[in-house]
Amino acid sequence: MRIGLMGGTFDPVHYGHLKPAAEVKARLELDKLWLLPNHIPPHKAKATASSKQRLAMLKLACDEFPDMDICDIELKRNAPSYSVATLEALQQAFPGAEFQFIMGTDSLLSLPSWHQWQRLFSLCNLVVCQRPDWHLPKDAEIQTELAQRGCSVTQALAARVCDDANGNGSSGGIEKAQYGKIISLSVKPQPFSSTAIRRAIAAGDINACRAAMPKAVLEYIVANRLYLGG
Repeated sequence: MRIGLMGGTFDPVHYGHLKPAAEVKARLELDKLWLLPNHIPPHKAKATASSKQRLAMLKLACDEFPDMDICDIELKRNAPSYSVATLEALQQAFPGAEFQFIMGTDSLLSLPSWHQWQRLFSLCNLVVCQRPDWHLPKDAEIQTELAQRGCSVTQALAARVCDDANGNGSSGGIEKAQYGKIISLSVKPQPFSSTAIRRAIAAGDINACRAAMPKAVLEYIVANRLYLGG
């Protein structure tokens, strides 16, 4: 069973999360796509909405995207949501599964700052959702890791696949993938961000958010008076 994992604070969840996740699931023909809400995100400020509220919004979002499920393992752990710890726990719970960890190019750039980040390559494959106009800086620390895997940054972010098996790359799918691959997908850009949504709601501009998320999620936000600010 091949499972895609998309982590995040989802504060709130929006189409900028959901549509790329659906695209990845379809293009890689994953068996499952799990949304993985953080409890204590190591690299971001504390979430504005509570874990319970963010989970409720994700459940509403999944009503519109029934092919997705929620994995709340990090919400149940009162500790920083380190991806390495989460993947280790998931491998123990689902020993027959193969995990594809989905991230954006900004996360790829910051990967060397993650807790025990190099261990990720023994726990999952990385699926990088690439925006068409994005370029990785030449001095990015992640370049060293890519070089060790036998491909350049340009290759890794041009729908090429890098792995750690003697530097052999492949442009095919991941049907027989072993952990340690970096798989880049160019996905349709989505003009939404949680930060912009929170700012719009705080300014009273609810209409600006209607196209950004499922209707039920926005109704939940309004009903619970989330993100209204001080």
